[in-house]
Amino acid sequence: MKKALSVILASAMVLSMTACGGSGDSTPATTAAPAAPAAPAASEAGKEETKADAGAAPAAAPEITFKYAELNSDDNINTRAGYKFAEYVAELSNGRIEIDVNSASTLGDEKTCLNALQMGGGTVDFYRGNTNSLSDYGFQKLNMFGLPYIFVSREGMWKVLESEELGQAFLNEGVEVGAGMVGIAYTDEGARNLFTSAEITSLADIKGKKIRVPETTLMMDTMAALGAEPTPISYSELYSSLQTGVVDGAENGYPGYDSNKFYEVAPYYLLDAHTFSPGIILMAEAQWNKLSAEDQAILLEAGKKASEWNKAAIEEEEKALRASLESKGVTIIECPPEDIAAAQEACKSVWADYTKGIEDLLQKMVDIQQ
Repeated sequence: MKKALSVILASAMVLSMTACGGSGDSTPATTAAPAAPAAPAASEAGKEETKADAGAAPAAAPEITFKYAELNSDDNINTRAGYKFAEYVAELSNGRIEIDVNSASTLGDEKTCLNALQMGGGTVDFYRGNTNSLSDYGFQKLNMFGLPYIFVSREGMWKVLESEELGQAFLNEGVEVGAGMVGIAYTDEGARNLFTSAEITSLADIKGKKIRVPETTLMMDTMAALGAEPTPISYSELYSSLQTGVVDGAENGYPGYDSNKFYEVAPYYLLDAHTFSPGIILMAEAQWNKLSAEDQAILLEAGKKASEWNKAAIEEEEKALRASLESKGVTIIECPPEDIAAAQEACKSVWADYTKGIEDLLQKMVDIQQ
């Protein structure tokens, strides 16, 4: 295995200055990851692949079990990427390391999970979060991925994420700024779009509306720049908040909108693509530092493989989800180009506020997408 992992081993040594032989805080072995429930037809092949791979018995009983938190339900592509990560870790470690994936916010909301990582793990060792939710934890470089309209397309986003100078280097930012988190890999659930309970036809219609955002200042500032009234609410409370009128709308990509059934209470979906923010698999730095360099390399390789699986699956997933949502009566509204242009102009102040001192990196992100 050492020979097979020789290339990434060097990366792991750089990431951890205090790595040592040993193991993370372990918990009793848990049951295998559940198979994801039914989803649109185009995603079934990927899910069946996940299910089949999960059924392969590891060669040894786990020596280490880490708890992995995800806010979405099992059929969401982010959650399925988490299960793929767990499978690859088991495969590469010959079953010594187990990743116990806990979906649907069972380990807490986003802030609870990020705080747990910062405190050293134990209750949560891994968390798949959004890069647009990290500003309150001292991140600045990764936070740029959540800037409104920073990515011109999915292809542009992946150019940035796969760049050694940008996305790959930024994975270590949590260590650099003392946030107590190590970046493992990125995920993609598509552009985030607006959805509302009352009919809308353009971005102009959200002005003055209460739009739920994650509990992060960047998303609050983005919605404010677009003229909405940003309302931070826990993700687990969003459905009931839409249902009771506490908020008029929210924003999310196709997978999150569908898997959480938000379309039942907010059936108008506006394709404004205000943020194309990638997800990120984060690990508690304290747990990372307990691992040998070889085991750290295993986690990085498993993360890379899970990210590649996600990248290959997401486009067909989105097509299938759009067709499924339209069949359920969702009104999907194409956002006029002039609306997008006006929104981009309105959000320039957000770019300026969140890139002070790193304007050169911002320019590199823009340039690499050309």
